[in-house]
Amino acid sequence: MTTSTPPPSNLPSNEAHQLYLRQLATYLRESRQILAVWDAYADEHCDPVTFEPFDEATYGARQRQRDTDTLNAFGRVYFHADVLVDIAEHQLACLPASATSDYVWRLGELRTSTRKLYTLHRQWLDLRNSLPTDAVPSTRAYNEPLAENRAEAWHHLDQWGIHGQALIDINTQAQNQPHCPPGIAPVTAPLLPDAAPSTPPARR
Repeated sequence: MTTSTPPPSNLPSNEAHQLYLRQLATYLRESRQILAVWDAYADEHCDPVTFEPFDEATYGARQRQRDTDTLNAFGRVYFHADVLVDIAEHQLACLPASATSDYVWRLGELRTSTRKLYTLHRQWLDLRNSLPTDAVPSTRAYNEPLAENRAEAWHHLDQWGIHGQALIDINTQAQNQPHCPPGIAPVTAPLLPDAAPSTPPARR
């Protein structure tokens, strides 16, 4: 096993942790749908040799919609993303060291992306507060910096789509271990929702 460290101070209840993992599972499903739609659009509307879009304005608008759809899907995870990573890091102490190397790397990616997403959100709030009074939603002065902020966030949202499954897998494996660090009792592994996502998929 890896060396045990004190549990994080912001532990949610088991019920809350289970909810967070279910919300993450929904995000993973929605983000895959959004990305699949985007990839299909890009394949159809870009030159197969140069990969340049046939219509840059339309392509840009669709890309901004992808960014917005992905951010909206992540909204249910955003406020406890750091807690999910905290818990998973400590659940690693339940697992054999031979099983943790890939997870350590993935959790590092999630930690970095989470911090960047929180920073970008704060930067947007600061920028929004400094905009002229006539810069309101639907105006160019408002929409352009918002789109730039979301475009920068998309990479980090995509990292959650790539590596987020690790948080669910770690929790599942921790359930099968007889000893867990104090305060890190694993919860029942969440199931992917059978129904369609509650957030509409990306419109393209």
